[in-house]
Amino acid sequence: MMFDNLIIPSMTIGGYNRRLSIVIIVLASLAVLLVVTSVAAFIYVTRKEKVLRKSHLISVIIIILVELAFLIAVVSCCSIQSKNVHGQILAVLLIVVSFLALMALIYFLLEDLLKERIHPYPTDTNSSKSFTVQEIKTFSRHESPIPPPPSPPQSQAPAPAPAQTTAPAKTPTPAPAPAPVGDIAILISTPPILPSLPRIPTPPSPHLPPPPIEKPASPAVPERILTPPLEKPVTPLPPKPAIPQVQRYVPQFQDLPPPYITHAERLRQELLSAIDERTIPALEEAIQHVKDYNCIQPLKYECERALELLNRLMKIEHMKIKVLRLNQSTIAELHSYAKPPEEVSTVMRATFLLLGHSEREIQDWPQIQSILGRFGKESIRRRCYELNPLNVPVEKAREARDILRHYDLIRVTEISVGLSVFYNWTMTMIEEREKLLESQRRIIR
Repeated sequence: MMFDNLIIPSMTIGGYNRRLSIVIIVLASLAVLLVVTSVAAFIYVTRKEKVLRKSHLISVIIIILVELAFLIAVVSCCSIQSKNVHGQILAVLLIVVSFLALMALIYFLLEDLLKERIHPYPTDTNSSKSFTVQEIKTFSRHESPIPPPPSPPQSQAPAPAPAQTTAPAKTPTPAPAPAPVGDIAILISTPPILPSLPRIPTPPSPHLPPPPIEKPASPAVPERILTPPLEKPVTPLPPKPAIPQVQRYVPQFQDLPPPYITHAERLRQELLSAIDERTIPALEEAIQHVKDYNCIQPLKYECERALELLNRLMKIEHMKIKVLRLNQSTIAELHSYAKPPEEVSTVMRATFLLLGHSEREIQDWPQIQSILGRFGKESIRRRCYELNPLNVPVEKAREARDILRHYDLIRVTEISVGLSVFYNWTMTMIEEREKLLESQRRIIR
């Protein structure tokens, strides 16, 4: 009987410990499963966005190993089914570590993904991103957005008020209390309210007749005494010799030069100066002046040259802005290739040839990779934006064209969108350098 009484409590305790161990193992497994799922989601998102960092990947692997070690310890302690509480303590620690691991994954995701989506300004040539912080100040009830009226000068005396005998005397209004030091008080002047009075009719002004205009007295003219005329013999005058008239040549309207002759030479010089200057504002201004004076037909050849150069310069400026607006993550993607595709290394070789690098400096991919990873004034975005096609040697342009002769835009775009921007920029610079060489040969001939 006593033996049965001892067996029943031991069986009850053993069943309780078994159920408790199962619950602890299930909770610990769920915590580890949640962390593993979060790690998989983190790696998938960062790999898809191509912003996964090596340090973060090592930290994630360490988190997984720590979680698995804790889970193995919990299962080992709970499988003994003893009365000790090591398994429960390890399970609690595992849940806390899982919570910290989830917070670390969220931090890594914010640092890797969201910060890379902040684009720099197009005009910012620095490698670091620039931000603009604007402080917005709200008006409180003690402030007024209306600017204060200008105060009258002290030396000027106030204008006297019109005297009215019937208006009652007004009591002086008390001066406003001074504003506290921390607030801004703005006085708003309000006109005084005057009582309405009956209008006094004004008497009509008397109309006086205008004074008569007196004529000035003229002196008396003495009377003429008529005397009979004396008869004299009239002798005829000799005829005057005929003077030959000199006819002056007066040019008619059709002989005058047309009005555009006076402006054509000046406009031609302005167009040629703008072509030599090679800037978009100067070309646009010169072409607009030709249109204003209606001299397009006499200056047809110069206008065609100016319009062609303007279109080429606008295309070059468009390509430069596209390179400048490239995201840093796109350049980091090209830089991260250990063994890049053939298109990546070839396009970047042609780009660095135009930027002034020799063939010896860009023979293999590690050399190109080191130049691609520079920042500041030596960054590839800034150098591409500041390059002038006139400074590109003809031999470099021909060598770059020979390198890219087997590639086209569709093939390059399939590899990377950022690589297609560098391809377009390189081809535009090569075409502009060849156009300049052709125009120089035409001038020499």
